[in-house]
Amino acid sequence: MGQTGRLFEAALGTFSQQKSDNRPSSRTKPVNFPWLRSGTTTSVDAEVRAACRDGADGCRVELSGRITIDSSPDLQTLLLRRVESPDCRTLTVDLYDVAYIDTSGLAMLMELLRAARLQAKDLRLSGLRERPRYLLEATRLLHLFQEVDREGRP
Repeated sequence: MGQTGRLFEAALGTFSQQKSDNRPSSRTKPVNFPWLRSGTTTSVDAEVRAACRDGADGCRVELSGRITIDSSPDLQTLLLRRVESPDCRTLTVDLYDVAYIDTSGLAMLMELLRAARLQAKDLRLSGLRERPRYLLEATRLLHLFQEVDREGRP
């Protein structure tokens, strides 16, 4: 795992609140990271960026760049956090600016779909173009996902 991956993983973890005498407290609290809030953009990896937004129709994550074996583990962590959020009943993943996706990216999407279904939540894909669409069609996985346009309409 690269340095970016380790930093991202550490940032997603739960950290102990420190007492005034610098001893860890017995209770742990998750740290609120501003880049996980709605309306923020973060570099998941050198190859992919994610912009998270919350709206009336659910959560939306707009991805850009290339989803490869190097970026998909960190991206999966981010997307699973979004789908596990109690405020997110529907997660729309916008792939419009994704130029390339490999099989590890497909596996990440399948795991995300599984997690959403286990929690009785909806996962929608939007903005499928060229390589991502071709790969989902060629592997016959596209029919498993609900596809919507960029405005969220079926």
